[in-house]
Amino acid sequence: MAPLSVITFAATLFLMAASAVAVPPATLQETCKSAGEQEALCMQLLSSNPAAQKTPVDTRELAHAAVMAAGLKATNTAAHLKQLFDSEDIKKMSPELQRCVEDCTERYESAAKFLDQASGKLSAGSIEEASVLIDGAQSVVKLCQRSCQGVPQGELTVCTKGVDQLCTIAASVTRLVLQK
Repeated sequence: MAPLSVITFAATLFLMAASAVAVPPATLQETCKSAGEQEALCMQLLSSNPAAQKTPVDTRELAHAAVMAAGLKATNTAAHLKQLFDSEDIKKMSPELQRCVEDCTERYESAAKFLDQASGKLSAGSIEEASVLIDGAQSVVKLCQRSCQGVPQGELTVCTKGVDQLCTIAASVTRLVLQK
């Protein structure tokens, strides 16, 4: 009788261990739920991606698409801020806003580089490194937001918020890839 109870015990342990393994999301909606408040934006961003049409969805490809979108938005934001900083309009701004634009230009350029590197790491299968780089990009974006608090920003707020939202989506989908 002892061998049967050992087999039963081993089978129970195996089933418990198997149930503890994260199950990858089967649908885009399940994937985007991981983005929390950004779920709707995630659905909008990734719904046309071929990886979203598969069952189960290809979370690695979706993560790559989200990182690419965040990187493009960061690059465009940096270019917009640089153009603003180089324009005559900068002279009409308060010194605080001028400093904010200058600092954020550099930070968004850094965020774009981090996201470009994260894209490369995802392609190479280095998911953990990609995740760290995405978090780094989002941290740089948040530094910009914090350093500009209290400064009337207008369109600057719209630019910076979009990158932060896309980084949130990229980070959440990449974490799902890590759970596989």
